Amino acid sequence: MIYRGYTLEELERAYRPSLMTGGDYLPYAAAYVAMSAQARAAEGVKQDIAYGPVATQIFDLFPAQTSSDDGPAPLHVYVHGGYWQALSQKEAAMVAPDVTQTGTAFVALNYTLAPDAHIRDMVDEVFMCLTWIADHAGELGIDPNRITLSGHSAGGHLVAMTLTKYGAELQARGVTITDAILISGVFDLEPIRHTTVNAPLNLTPEDCAELSPRKSPPVAGPKYHVVVAERDTDEFINQSRDYAEFLRVSDRDVRFEFVPGMHHFDVILKPNLFLPG
Repeated sequence: MIYRGYTLEELERAYRPSLMTGGDYLPYAAAYVAMSAQARAAEGVKQDIAYGPVATQIFDLFPAQTSSDDGPAPLHVYVHGGYWQALSQKEAAMVAPDVTQTGTAFVALNYTLAPDAHIRDMVDEVFMCLTWIADHAGELGIDPNRITLSGHSAGGHLVAMTLTKYGAELQARGVTITDAILISGVFDLEPIRHTTVNAPLNLTPEDCAELSPRKSPPVAGPKYHVVVAERDTDEFINQSRDYAEFLRVSDRDVRFEFVPGMHHFDVILKPNLFLPG
């Protein structure tokens, strides 16, 4: 037994969410690409804005389409999934129109993937992007006191870990994260270390202890929305349920949502998912 009574083969299957879609997630990836391309065709979209010196440290900005006042717009920042080793911001804009039509700007954040970067570096890049946006809020037309974050799968981990490692520093810099939406995330990295997912990640036991959001609570202040799909694997469901409970006992403001009828790859297309209530 490797983890929670799983054999190695069982654990491998438990962290392959594509098995819940018949083994093929490519139609959903194709949908992400098509919907994101359509979103980027909107007026005023700014692509490949650099937040750091590395070519992969970029984001796409989708301006708010409506506004109730003439002031700076609130901002939603989305961190894509892909097991820390696949996808980019170009497949991460499919929900931008749902957000921008409410008067909120949207950022699809890119980060350096494994094996070119360690997960630790990816967390640092999310923080770097948030601080860059805050420092340039005036020219971007963004209100740094009204920022919401979301992440799917590996992106959920990166958002949670960023708020664990850097949440207090963000607050000290005057960056106010009001909500964090964590969708089918991975909050304990230890089981990942035993699967083939770890081949490009090279996680050690020490890395898992340091970089698992489940080990240390994130900053207080934001509302945490922990979301998981009914048709996700048992382990992804366990990860979200356990993390929501961890936040609750850590006295954080948390809401757990179990989305019926959806799986790991279509849950991010749920209407209004990225609009925290």
